Amino acid sequence: MLHPFFDDPEPAQTADASPNLDFAGDITSADIKDSRVFQKPIDGVLRPHWSTVEIIRDRLLSDTLPPDVSTAVGQFTDKLEESLEHLQKGFQIYVETSAEQSLLKEASRLERRYFEQTNQPRQIQFLKLKRMYEKIRTFNERAKNTWREIQKVLDTLSVIKITQNIAIEIEKEYYRPLTLLMRQTEHFLDEVRTYLKIQEEIVDPITGSHKITVAFDDALQYTVAEVLGELASEGDGDALAEDSGPRIEEVLDRPAQELGGSVALNIVIETREHKLNRSSMIAVPLLGSRDWNRSPAYSMEVPIKYFEECILQLKSAYHVNVDEDDLLHTPMSTAAAVVRKGQGEHAIVAYHDLITENLDDTAVKILLDDFPGVEKPDVFLYHCGPNVFYRVLINELRAHGLGAMFFLDEANNSVREYPEEFLKKILIDWWNNRFAHLSGEDVDSYLTYSRQVEMVKREYRILYEEGVTLRKREQPGVSYLGVEKWLKENKRRVFGPRKMEIFRRYVSGTVIE
Repeated sequence: MLHPFFDDPEPAQTADASPNLDFAGDITSADIKDSRVFQKPIDGVLRPHWSTVEIIRDRLLSDTLPPDVSTAVGQFTDKLEESLEHLQKGFQIYVETSAEQSLLKEASRLERRYFEQTNQPRQIQFLKLKRMYEKIRTFNERAKNTWREIQKVLDTLSVIKITQNIAIEIEKEYYRPLTLLMRQTEHFLDEVRTYLKIQEEIVDPITGSHKITVAFDDALQYTVAEVLGELASEGDGDALAEDSGPRIEEVLDRPAQELGGSVALNIVIETREHKLNRSSMIAVPLLGSRDWNRSPAYSMEVPIKYFEECILQLKSAYHVNVDEDDLLHTPMSTAAAVVRKGQGEHAIVAYHDLITENLDDTAVKILLDDFPGVEKPDVFLYHCGPNVFYRVLINELRAHGLGAMFFLDEANNSVREYPEEFLKKILIDWWNNRFAHLSGEDVDSYLTYSRQVEMVKREYRILYEEGVTLRKREQPGVSYLGVEKWLKENKRRVFGPRKMEIFRRYVSGTVIE
């Protein structure tokens, strides 16, 4: 295999002339120099690094892998884990702290060290751009070296029969786009370097961190938009003209009668993000800047590839349970299913409305019924995390027989499944809208968080004791022995389905687990 990004010893200097640049027929010098994506928040732009790590873990290191695959990968497990962990730590240290709110706080602290006068917006922008450059340059160099080591493992697995298909899929769908992203990142950083007129750049021999010496120029505007100049706007009309239609969020807000089914579906599939970067993720933003509020509990991502596959599967469904008056509980005969195949395409808008209304209702019930009077209610919901809402959503759909789609697989067997990626996409859209007003400061208060955790733990203890009392009432004369077994068997009616998921989030060592 040829891996031009890593085989090129000096990619920044030879990007334009590299003979291996067009390794897959889809990366050109123009692609590498296209820096428009860096107008977006940098932690989102570089998120594919983190997401690809998670995908590799899922495909090669999961406990649920077939035994023969686990055996084949086993000799590489330690090396892979070390490299993947190294990448994620680097992402947390350098990329996540390059988010807008984190850079603003850091620049505000550093201003007194660099300038006599403080509270000057242009000085703050200068320090933000300087620190962003240092952090992202450090991460990109670390990422290049680490992905090179992972590539060696993938190369080996690609020639082992049992792991060949997995390795090739990772290489094609997820790994190769990272080569473009890292080349783009390097080109973007070179643009920043030129704009800042960096006088000196040194690398710490121990940590690998990059530090630059640069003078403040009062005549410059220190923003990414100014760095990129016309790059951000030139060609926009041509490059994105085919995507001038409304986004999925706009379409799904319209009444169903305004939408042609296939039109709605095409807009769902062909969003702007898909066309610009097929390897990108649909994800909730992480608003916090602390270790405790940037954990997996706050994260939800959907690979666009899986989302597209899910939508196509939903389109082919012969029935979707979106109406309680028209529920299908058992699959149809193959003959009947063939006749109705494709009905799912017309259910997309109704499905979106069903899930959005369910999420709205869940939020209301958590705040009014489950934890009334909670301090800073939206902060509490945010700390609960999207995964709690997803589990509550699935439980609610199952309880009412809603949400499942029925379709025929390649062998014409009837299959009943939930369109999980579409569910998560709707949840992510709802989440982003619900918490658009929250800032990093809203969710960084550990005092608020700790009080809310104690409130949840207190509620768990109260319901636990009520459950013990209920057991004694239903089974008079029994000893205390076996109470936890009884509580586990009756947890839904003792704790309630919504509270169960919230207790799982905040309280460890419970009878719910």
